[in-house]
Amino acid sequence: MPFRNPLALLGLLSIIPLIIIYLIRPRPKEIRFSATQFLREGEAERSAVLSRLINDPLFWVQLLVLCSLSVAAAGPFTVETGPASSHLVVVLDGSASMQASSPALQQIDPYLDKYQRISVVLAESMPLTVLSEGSPTEARNALLRLKPKAVSADLSSAMTLAGSLLAGEGGHMLVVSDFISWIGDDPDATRKILQADGRLSIVFADTYQGGDNLALVEAWDVPGPGYVNHTALVHNYGPARAVPITIRGPSGATASRTVQMAGGADYYLSFTAYPGVNEISLDLEDAIAWDNRAYVYVPDLARKRVLYQGEEGPALAALRSLPNVQVETSGEFNGFDLIVVARNSSLDGKLNRYIDGGRVIFIASDQESPEYLPVRVTGEQAGPASLWVRSVGFAKGVHFDEIGLFRFPEAVSRKGSTTMIEANGQPILTYWRLGKGMVIYSGLEMDSDFYLRPEYPIFWYQMVSWITGVPDIMESNRRTGEMIHLGETAQVETPSTSLAASTLLLDEVGVYRFQGKAVAANIYDPKESSLQRKNGVDAGAFVGGSRETIVEKDLSNWIIALAALALLLELAIMQRRRET
Repeated sequence: MPFRNPLALLGLLSIIPLIIIYLIRPRPKEIRFSATQFLREGEAERSAVLSRLINDPLFWVQLLVLCSLSVAAAGPFTVETGPASSHLVVVLDGSASMQASSPALQQIDPYLDKYQRISVVLAESMPLTVLSEGSPTEARNALLRLKPKAVSADLSSAMTLAGSLLAGEGGHMLVVSDFISWIGDDPDATRKILQADGRLSIVFADTYQGGDNLALVEAWDVPGPGYVNHTALVHNYGPARAVPITIRGPSGATASRTVQMAGGADYYLSFTAYPGVNEISLDLEDAIAWDNRAYVYVPDLARKRVLYQGEEGPALAALRSLPNVQVETSGEFNGFDLIVVARNSSLDGKLNRYIDGGRVIFIASDQESPEYLPVRVTGEQAGPASLWVRSVGFAKGVHFDEIGLFRFPEAVSRKGSTTMIEANGQPILTYWRLGKGMVIYSGLEMDSDFYLRPEYPIFWYQMVSWITGVPDIMESNRRTGEMIHLGETAQVETPSTSLAASTLLLDEVGVYRFQGKAVAANIYDPKESSLQRKNGVDAGAFVGGSRETIVEKDLSNWIIALAALALLLELAIMQRRRET
């Protein structure tokens, strides 16, 4: 007989104290009497102690209780083939268009009480298991908390995840969606694949009800000197109407206009967006609210002052080629946005005080390794080296696998640092935060051909922009549904809440703030906003049938019941002896 917790059988050792207690119990008193007719001459008698141990029923009852409880705690069970219990997995579409659909719970609720176990999978740009094998009540509570997000849904991936929850024994899957649009594979094709072996049965619950909608569906930015020329495309999916539009700038100043739009018409809205958060609002009520609002974040485009210390080299030439960057080779640290420390630079103690709130890029060479670095340099290694990208971060678009390293620093990462690139297992591009400041360590330029590659000035542009908080305009304005890898766990302010995360999913329209940066997210999805569907949906039907699986039958309850009966018997014996 198998046990779930065999270590609990050690509880059987408790019978040893029980035996000892019965062995050392006081013997009965001797009473002298004159009659000898009861004495049996020459007959061997058993020890009184052993006789009491064997003949006392209370001992055997207590022994049964101890053994039963120990075995029950070990979790005995049997394994046999039997019918699988009923299991329903609900796949709920969490895309933006579901805001215009009939309430999903109305479609789901009639099914819930028919199943013993219910799981819930939310289909967004990435599927999420919300509930695993809960009760109908737990499923209702979970579904009430779920709301559509400003994203498109990958229904196929969500169905595949739901299929994995049913893989062991089979079951039913209910896919609740308006089936207007999706990303990934066609959900109907996925249904045919999942149902091929006959263990799964899938039903599509259609929540589509259409509606009139008007939406911001696309945008373009053209950077200028200290501003951005922004153009947004408005499309009317409903009847002709007057559309009031409000544009709000970073200072709070607003500009309003009303545009007459025919059904199916486009309107191109152009304005100048200044550094900070700019907002566009279509001031009307329609089927989907998220696509009536858009945000344009323009990073600070002011010229950055960079102090370069050390010998002139390719890094200095790259810095001087960058737009909006003023490079100097002397001056007080506090007057600069960034300090670049190169070969043969002086290790001034003032730099240590600057770092607590400033920004430093350290180009490793054969100079001393200061304590403010995110690594501890211990020596040098000879190349060639294989570069491995752990976190691409600001170095997006650089082909590190094509860089030739002929000599590079040997280093050890410090606690709290983030390594982006490794060379033969050694940290070669690493950063960390010191107070409100930041230090980037780069060992890519000690002896390499990196500076000969066309990505070299791009690398410096992206690194300088990132460390000084000036991301590219495209990086600062994203579409909802995108994923941002932060490289470390950071506090993030979303449009609705605050959370700690190392990977950020943009599932709301608005501005996200993290690591001293801001990113605007907008839905910009014509398919999701159109609320138009060409074809109907084949709902299908659940197919019944016996499904067998390996079933474990727990025996603990029976053994606990035996122990309870033994306890009752013990109480009865003690009552009879008047020991209670």
